[in-house]
Amino acid sequence: MSKKEMLLSRVIVEYLKHREPIGSESLKMLMNTKISSATIRNYFKVLADEGLLFQPHISSGRIPTFEALKSYWYKQIDTKSVMEVDSPECIKRACFESQVFCALSIEQSNRLCAVTRLSSDKLLLEFEHIGVTLPFSTTIERFLRELKGLELVDVRKIAYQVRAMNLLEVLTCVQSRNLVRFGVGALVQAYHYNSDEQSFYAIVDGSIFDSLQLGIYCEEVLPKGYMAIMQDIVLKTQPDKKSRMLCVGALDRDFTHFFGCIQS
Repeated sequence: MSKKEMLLSRVIVEYLKHREPIGSESLKMLMNTKISSATIRNYFKVLADEGLLFQPHISSGRIPTFEALKSYWYKQIDTKSVMEVDSPECIKRACFESQVFCALSIEQSNRLCAVTRLSSDKLLLEFEHIGVTLPFSTTIERFLRELKGLELVDVRKIAYQVRAMNLLEVLTCVQSRNLVRFGVGALVQAYHYNSDEQSFYAIVDGSIFDSLQLGIYCEEVLPKGYMAIMQDIVLKTQPDKKSRMLCVGALDRDFTHFFGCIQS
């Protein structure tokens, strides 16, 4: 890691802790480094020219920009690994402490067992716990037969990906997920000055779990300055159920602290 990257990383870490501008002298003392304050100020200028640091007031220190925070979180957060979480109660406490919204989708096993043509205009889908009908078409019948054995949650995701909206509408009525939400105030704050009601309600009603893959999302899903993290998790209290967690919060929230709390 270069000196410039090291200084930027430390500015971000300190800003996430205190959400206050940090000056060159303060940073020098915190890092206990031999780099002079003048050199740090030169790096600050370079980072500001690159759009990574911002000086809110002439006499104040620097704070990271949205671009710097996004880049930092993309490097820090691993969404590909399954996270082991103590309990929903731990997530609830961490949400209120870190001012983050969190939705848990806890899925009951419900596999697609059979696809049967009932008549010239009806198709029956038999899941483990329920059967549903939908209008018949040769294309949809062939498509669904290839999905036999998959969980309902996975069939819904595939239906969304291929834009089989009639099928998705039918499957949405067959809810196998238990949806739990914490820290709703943080979500409301994110949309306070934003009119994109569609994405807001997709998060609230849980349909976003059908459309988003694992990963980190910013402006493509949320208002500017906010971040969404989709992650597979295992709840120690319900280890046999497939669970997924969506976290939403401002980019300047300390997600490192949040994830540390729910895994402690």
